Amino acid sequence: ARCSALNRYGERSSRPLARSLRFPGRMATTWQPATLVRCVSVKPWLVIPGDDEPGGCHDLTLGKIYECLGVEGRGSFVRIVDDSGEDYLYPLSHFREV
Repeated sequence: ARCSALNRYGERSSRPLARSLRFPGRMATTWQPATLVRCVSVKPWLVIPGDDEPGGCHDLTLGKIYECLGVEGRGSFVRIVDDSGEDYLYPLSHFREV
């Protein structure tokens, strides 16, 4: 995507933002937009044989917006930093993109 950015001389540039943030002799620094998703289900999805308590969604809040770190498992799961502060995989069906 193209984004209007200021170059090192303070002039507007129509180059992609990631390209405009590269500095000679330094590691490239780029800004990546975050994908935000809203939790639409806290229905337990993980069933462990012999365990009385179904699991999988204890640390999600219905309606809360989370940052999606990636999509895994052939597109079936999303990696989310949940309310515990750790990142875990959750079913894609439990979220909608904001």
